[in-house]
Amino acid sequence: MLKKYLSILFLFVSVQNMFADYGWVQDLVGIDEESFNYVEGSDPDLENYTKDAFFTNVTLSPNGKYLAFQSKSSEFTEGILVADAEKYFEKGLAGSTVAKIAVEGGEDQDLGVRQLFLCNAIWASNRYILIELCGKRFDFIEGEIFVALGVFKIFDMETKEFRNFLYPVEGGSSKGSQNFQDRIKVATFISRYDDDHILMSIPENRRGYRFANLRKIRLDKRGTEARGDNVYVSKEPCQTQIRFRASNFCNQSNIYLLDQNKKPVLTFSSDLDGVYAHLADKETTKIDIDLEDFTPVAIKGSNLYMVNNSGLAPSAVSVFNIKTKKINKISPSDCSTVGSAYNSLNQNVPYAVQMECDGYKEIIYFDQESRDAKLLMNLSRSFPDKYISFGGWTDSNDKALLSIQDSSSFVEVFLLDLKKQKLQFVGTASNIPKDKLFKNERRKFTTRDGETIYGYLTKPKQKIKKLFVYVHGGPYGVRDFDAFDPFEQYLVSKGAAVLKVNFRGSGGFGQEKIENAYKEWGGMLLNDVADATIATQKELGLSRDETCAVGASYGGYAALTLAYKHGDIFECVAGGMGVYDMKILRDGSDESIYTYQDDYFEIAEDFWGSDEKQHIDFSPVFNADKMKSRILMWHGLQDPISPIMHLDLMKEALEENNVEYKSFTMSRLGHTFGREEDMRAHFPVIKDFLFE
Repeated sequence: MLKKYLSILFLFVSVQNMFADYGWVQDLVGIDEESFNYVEGSDPDLENYTKDAFFTNVTLSPNGKYLAFQSKSSEFTEGILVADAEKYFEKGLAGSTVAKIAVEGGEDQDLGVRQLFLCNAIWASNRYILIELCGKRFDFIEGEIFVALGVFKIFDMETKEFRNFLYPVEGGSSKGSQNFQDRIKVATFISRYDDDHILMSIPENRRGYRFANLRKIRLDKRGTEARGDNVYVSKEPCQTQIRFRASNFCNQSNIYLLDQNKKPVLTFSSDLDGVYAHLADKETTKIDIDLEDFTPVAIKGSNLYMVNNSGLAPSAVSVFNIKTKKINKISPSDCSTVGSAYNSLNQNVPYAVQMECDGYKEIIYFDQESRDAKLLMNLSRSFPDKYISFGGWTDSNDKALLSIQDSSSFVEVFLLDLKKQKLQFVGTASNIPKDKLFKNERRKFTTRDGETIYGYLTKPKQKIKKLFVYVHGGPYGVRDFDAFDPFEQYLVSKGAAVLKVNFRGSGGFGQEKIENAYKEWGGMLLNDVADATIATQKELGLSRDETCAVGASYGGYAALTLAYKHGDIFECVAGGMGVYDMKILRDGSDESIYTYQDDYFEIAEDFWGSDEKQHIDFSPVFNADKMKSRILMWHGLQDPISPIMHLDLMKEALEENNVEYKSFTMSRLGHTFGREEDMRAHFPVIKDFLFE
């Protein structure tokens, strides 16, 4: 069985207008409704931190002539602005824009999604930009996510025409023999090919199975069908189905690996038991390796380069020799959590990779003599303790983009021009002044049972008023990074130190550590949080009276559970969107979106076990009488992951035990902090409670 992990992805979407009367809050306990009506201009920090990034991605055209800015910013309609690169550095974006591509999504009933979103933009050639639209769905492993649907549009830079390119649902057979599922052919992007074609993987139905065909498709084609010339046709199915059970690897964007000449060298198949790698030869020769633990990323000769999977984050880089069947780990043993992999032009084999080693960001070089490795070494010295992305070389191999990211810089993009010997600042995605961004400082802790865990401490520039422990969601496979978080930055701006802990079960530290954390929701995981908190209190000279816990999803559960498991450490707790009754979570009677999956009870057994006494001990609803911390709770009425009944049961338990609390319900929200308008309404309410 493929291992599965829960996580939460918070979604922040901007809106154009602000309203004086919020109007989306109800069921208030101990809070004045007027507290949610934000007055424009009253808190510039709040407005800065909750405003969407100006751009979400920047790409360079193959000839280096254009910069394309992808955005969901409220500054302009969701879409893409294309700027002349030479003029951009002289006249800015307003004076250099040569094309505006506005993407309108909307509902798609055929594909079963409420909203289409711009999720990817690719320079298919110097002339054409290929734009992919995705939809939103719920996944047991990754929570609320955007999912590829095979919907593509294309923009012609010469004619400025923006037209449909691919749509996955083909017309039905004239004989009426094809059902709806048979007519869906989701194309996944593989590679830019040349100025006239793009390579894409197209699933085809044969003999009751689906096979991945690598197809060369003309960029100037008309119509929305995936017609083109087959470059390679796999002999092994990427999808099988037995009655109501089906596997599906056909729609993965990495279903092929290509060599430097754009020829397929590796493909994948799947059945009900797993996923398998095959050489893209005439026989589609199977490679004997367990892909539950490894993800192939490149192949050179007999060596297959892979990352070892650990939750949602790879934890190591290894090489598998196809002839000898041996696996050698090539990244250091004390390093974990693979970040960026660095590749040269037309080379899939990485020359370096960024990892965390003993909690520090490090770049591990596999080929120190390559030109690009030497460039990266020199550039990285100017950006210590940052996440660095470097690549996207032009066809002439003389220009590339450098992206710098962390909590104190958000995202900054530079253009490296080797001919001019310049590193030019393209821009920052942040709308926030640099002096208003606070750095996540790395911390290392020893737990009560002698294990080493890591975290981040973010401190204000003024005197520290309080310590807030911000517990991440998941809990399995998810982890905290040194990255911008609007809620964290907002709290720090008001004088709080914020601690984030990568407790055991967090992603990136090995499969074994995640599995050892199963069934430990209210045990080992919270002990780790408590141990890190005590160490930080000593470092900062703070006491229980100045310490609170806050979080959402699993973090919401953790906050309420810490109120009785470690109430001697936390003066207050604030939990949002939490699960508070583990008995109904375990048996599925809370009817979350996950309970409708066929293997829910199998996964529930792995995660939570069958010990009812432990479920009661770990459930805040059964331990309300032991809570000694001040309590705030909030929830989205539309939450499909942690249904509203968990909040209702928690309120009943607190009232039955005469425990005071405050709470509110966001009537239009699901499992999310919401839009800019929503965050400006409830962030101050949570902040005021924590600082109270």
